[in-house]
Amino acid sequence: MTRDARFYFANLGADVARCAQALERHDEKRYQKLLATARRTLERLRESPSAFAEGELMLQGLELTRDAPASFRHELDCLIVPLALIPSTP
Repeated sequence: MTRDARFYFANLGADVARCAQALERHDEKRYQKLLATARRTLERLRESPSAFAEGELMLQGLELTRDAPASFRHELDCLIVPLALIPSTP
């Protein structure tokens, strides 16, 4: 089964949300591990240039908001949840 860009973008959003949660808990070790996972997920989007670019911006946003991870996570949820609810096309 082939996964589409929407699937990987939603997964990237979940990965980044977990990164933000680790920052909220001041767990740098977990954050670094989850960030590596997010970067691997981002690589799955390389063949979809617009999704890849948005994914890069998502990771940049995470880094820019390290001091306010809860706020970032809320905004991220507003972006990702609607995408996750759209059914995939066969």
